Amino acid sequence: MRKALACVFALGLMAAMAASAQADPEGSAVAAVHVKVVPNISVTPQVPIVDAGSIQIGDLTGMIPFVVHANTEAVTMWVCATDLYKGDDPVNPTVDPIPLNLSAGATIDPSGANVLGGGSNVASFVGTCAIGDFPAAESERIAFESKDNGTFSHDVMVTVVWTLSNNEQPQGDYGGRVMLSAMVMPGGSPIGG
Repeated sequence: MRKALACVFALGLMAAMAASAQADPEGSAVAAVHVKVVPNISVTPQVPIVDAGSIQIGDLTGMIPFVVHANTEAVTMWVCATDLYKGDDPVNPTVDPIPLNLSAGATIDPSGANVLGGGSNVASFVGTCAIGDFPAAESERIAFESKDNGTFSHDVMVTVVWTLSNNEQPQGDYGGRVMLSAMVMPGGSPIGG
């Protein structure tokens, strides 16, 4: 029995040695790798502080430049804008602020893009929001389509109007905020791409 067991062991060892002598000296395999690039967007002001000029009475037009970059062809944009407060202080105002002209709306004008489906690029103020401590009016949302294929990378000029009707408004420096918000369109493109 021992001889038979030794014989079987020897045959197995010889088979293993023969197999290793005939094995490939090198091997390789390929795996497919896929990644999904997700939609993303950034909005930045072109300048941190915009000087809207001087006023005695009447309308004061503020033109605020932004840049919007997205890896989608269509984006939706909207504006929040505040009144102008003396001393840039909305928490403890010493005088009545210069009010935002709500009826003028907010003009959103991206260079190199059009309103998706046509229509106006003037967004009516329809709600409220806040920018830090500043209470603000929020505009409706407007969808825009880039002239560029697959991306949206454009300067965007936002125009809002404040109306000073008090000819005895105390002189001084008044400040407020204008915020442009943007989001990628669902699906990333106007045609469902």
